[in-house]
Amino acid sequence: MAYKVELSLLILVAACCLKMEPASAMYHVVGGSLGWSVPPNKTYFQDWAKKRVFGVEDKLLFPFRTSLHNVVEVGAGDFEGCTKENLINIYTKGPLIMNFTQPGDHYYYSGVGLQCESGLKLHVTVVPGKGSSGRVFTRVGSITSVPAPAPAPTLSTVAAAAATANPILGWGMAMALMVWIFL
Repeated sequence: MAYKVELSLLILVAACCLKMEPASAMYHVVGGSLGWSVPPNKTYFQDWAKKRVFGVEDKLLFPFRTSLHNVVEVGAGDFEGCTKENLINIYTKGPLIMNFTQPGDHYYYSGVGLQCESGLKLHVTVVPGKGSSGRVFTRVGSITSVPAPAPAPTLSTVAAAAATANPILGWGMAMALMVWIFL
């Protein structure tokens, strides 16, 4: 009987693994813990973006409440002046997930009131290949400064990170961990 349960769980985990999305795409939550809201200073979102590399297939998550904010997508000319002369799109329902399908520059701001003028605006450059998030490596003379490695993750932090990254991936990881624990 126990053999059948273990085999069933193993087949279930294998099926879940086949259904998972590839892990090559990154989800970037705009503004981190602040989200898409009026920032404490005008350079907040540009400073946030400098620490990241946005790649093709990455997703940009704008966490905002409908009616409090929106996301206006414009070209470079409209971005600086917070104008809508060459408007690309307006997204009014939040939260919003933007999928990057090709490299290039993307410009976003909030078109509600004077939020754009207050710094609620973001310019990202999407590069071919994979994206990343975290600290930027800086070069000092001929020596490259690299941040200290993070401590090794525990089993619970890995499961928690997987669960928040992607619901399907998180569920698959949780099932794999259950099988690993019970076998």
